[in-house]
Amino acid sequence: DLYKSILRGGNSNADNLFSGASANFIAGAGAGCTSLILVYPLDIAHTRLAADIGRTEVRQFRGIYHFLATIFEKDGVRGIYRGLPASLHGMVIHRGLYFGGFDTIKEMLSEESKPELVLWKRWMVAQAVTTSAGLISYPLDTVRRRMMMQSGMEHPVYNSTLDCWRKIYRTEGLVSFYRGAVSNVFRSTGAAAILVLYDEVKKFMNWGRL
Repeated sequence: DLYKSILRGGNSNADNLFSGASANFIAGAGAGCTSLILVYPLDIAHTRLAADIGRTEVRQFRGIYHFLATIFEKDGVRGIYRGLPASLHGMVIHRGLYFGGFDTIKEMLSEESKPELVLWKRWMVAQAVTTSAGLISYPLDTVRRRMMMQSGMEHPVYNSTLDCWRKIYRTEGLVSFYRGAVSNVFRSTGAAAILVLYDEVKKFMNWGRL
């Protein structure tokens, strides 16, 4: 909402350079990228530790702090933020559609006499937008996770984000980019509920009038 307010000059009906769908998309992408950069070290630690299975004595990392300290000592800041470009690409698409698509469709379906959609309609819009955003951006998420998994490896498989795209396509085929996409669709139900809940909280707190 902060980014959207800046782009629209605080008025959703203002005739600005960025208005309507474009402002919603850019604001959503900007919010997603900002939050990602702030929490990325924790995100990469979560992804890497989830794959570090086995008994405690044979695991490579003992916890989040040990992982971050080990990677920072070995690869510096670059190691902690490995895979960030791929993650940002995915975030622009996913969060842009996730937040921007929800706001845009909501505005399109709203009537002047009833500017606020009923709850069940907002949930349907949120579910459709969340599912679509997840499927469209899923290949980017696959590359992101592959790049993250290289943190701490002696000999990385992929030299860069572009190299990761090429090698996955050449060695595993196009279908490999969508492995796990079905389970991600089921997870989208929770994300859709969060969108609607945030909308309700914002209305309750009168944030839209600020």
